[in-house]
Amino acid sequence: MLLFVMPYHSAEERERFQLILERWNELVKMEMPFSFLYVGPSAGPISARFPHACLFHDDVKPLKRFQHIAQKWADVAEYVQHNVDCRCWFWWEPDVLPVKKDCFEFLLHFWGGQTEIMGYHVKDNKWGMKNCINGVAFYSKRYWSYIRPRFNLNGTFDTRKQFDPDTENDRFVALNKWYALVHHEKRLRLTPSLRLVHGIKDSSLLDQLLHGTRRFPCVPDLYRDTRNRLRLLSLAVRPWSLPKAES
Repeated sequence: MLLFVMPYHSAEERERFQLILERWNELVKMEMPFSFLYVGPSAGPISARFPHACLFHDDVKPLKRFQHIAQKWADVAEYVQHNVDCRCWFWWEPDVLPVKKDCFEFLLHFWGGQTEIMGYHVKDNKWGMKNCINGVAFYSKRYWSYIRPRFNLNGTFDTRKQFDPDTENDRFVALNKWYALVHHEKRLRLTPSLRLVHGIKDSSLLDQLLHGTRRFPCVPDLYRDTRNRLRLLSLAVRPWSLPKAES
């Protein structure tokens, strides 16, 4: 079973998840069993007809926002490992959308027996995450035990362990070809193979998927791949153009 974890911090984020769930059959088609874990403040849980559980989690006042997110992720990771029967779980933030109905089952075809984490492999040093997997990812049920010795509230979230895809690809699977991280790509370009988009914070992409209101262009796979390669090359030549890592 795949567990979708939907964390929210505000009424606006909760409403976005609510809309995704209400239009679920237009966005996602799955044959394998799945359920949801809604994680947010005790006031105003998500209402949905799907199998689900709620984990109430209020932010701790002294922490900064990125630390709130990290703490929430850690609490979820530990909770899933000890309380949920699932194959793996997906950390679904409010600015994430599948752009093909087969998104999740397609991506899980790449999941192997030793896989710990699967997602977007960051190849630049934005936020100090070079050679890490971005935080919106698929995690093994046992991932908390794996990452706990390296986890802390200061840094770049939950996937700060660097990896070498040439030697560790059985544990860390890169999904860059099928995953658009708009913070790194700067501008979203949809392609025939693209499945998952992370970083569109308004309703524009959702409107395009549901209503055909076109804002984001569709281009060949090679075009997007070439643009991303050129960007990495330019950063190698001008590394000072990267933002500073979070402290």
